[in-house]
Amino acid sequence: MNREVNTELISGIIGLLLTSVFFFGLEDISWMSIVFPKTVVYILFLISAALIVLGFVKPTRSQIFSVGSNARWIVTGILFFGWVFCMPVLGFFVSTVIFMTIIVGYLARARTQLTVKKFMVWIPVVIVEVTFFYLIFTKILYVPLPTGMFF
Repeated sequence: MNREVNTELISGIIGLLLTSVFFFGLEDISWMSIVFPKTVVYILFLISAALIVLGFVKPTRSQIFSVGSNARWIVTGILFFGWVFCMPVLGFFVSTVIFMTIIVGYLARARTQLTVKKFMVWIPVVIVEVTFFYLIFTKILYVPLPTGMFF
């Protein structure tokens, strides 16, 4: 797409839509676990509102999707949807390790030659990162993450 659009306004509107989806999805979370998600939703709202105001006050027009590969972002988006759909079956931890490893490998292919050796180095890195965030969210922030067949 080579049209120039007001990217601040579009980003702000998309942000407000996401904010409303997330806000109404907070109903079934316990009071102890709700603090972090609510804070993120409020911050997302403020940023989205600021982008909309900026889009009206000082509009700038720029091209969207003119840099990078359209196929790459579409495939990455499809992989993220697959990740979300696999989470209730496999659980957060297992599905995140699997899909983030696939996404890292897929995106790295655009810049470097993918070898088994490189791929084997990335897997432990992904496992350590996912473990870190899993522990932060479950043990410190008390955010319940989806459980599946494994954990």
